[in-house]
Amino acid sequence: MLGGHSLTHAALVAVLAVSSFSTAVQGLFPDEAGRIDWYRAQIGVPKLIVPHTQEDRSTSILTITDRNVLASLNPDNGEIAWRQLFGATERINALKVRGSLALTHSGGNETHVRVWDAQSGALAWGYSQPPSPSYKADSGAVEFLRKSQDVLAIVGDSL
Repeated sequence: MLGGHSLTHAALVAVLAVSSFSTAVQGLFPDEAGRIDWYRAQIGVPKLIVPHTQEDRSTSILTITDRNVLASLNPDNGEIAWRQLFGATERINALKVRGSLALTHSGGNETHVRVWDAQSGALAWGYSQPPSPSYKADSGAVEFLRKSQDVLAIVGDSL
């Protein structure tokens, strides 16, 4: 009886060992590539497109989208160079480009004026104005001053 018990025990150990090494493997067939992906960055539908020539003479496309995204795209292959996601209630109202800088005006109840590095997407500086009775969503204007990288922002009753 002892020999039968150890044979059953050895068989059980062998079955457990084999089953622990045989895990389910899943992959993509060649015809599924590009159609079934684990991750694909999405920016939404472009609302405004601004071409931009960078300092190294390469070009990019800066865009704001219906998903509140500011993004830089490579025009040769459509890849996203960088993207900045704005809050759900912070609608992007304007995008201006001058030299290596991109200027955005956004907001809902409050307003935000930001300057971004157009090549890297890094925030250069920003200004936020708290909610004001004189400010209405989608109102206000931002602009680079002539032949300068200085910014003029008119928001509600503030300059």
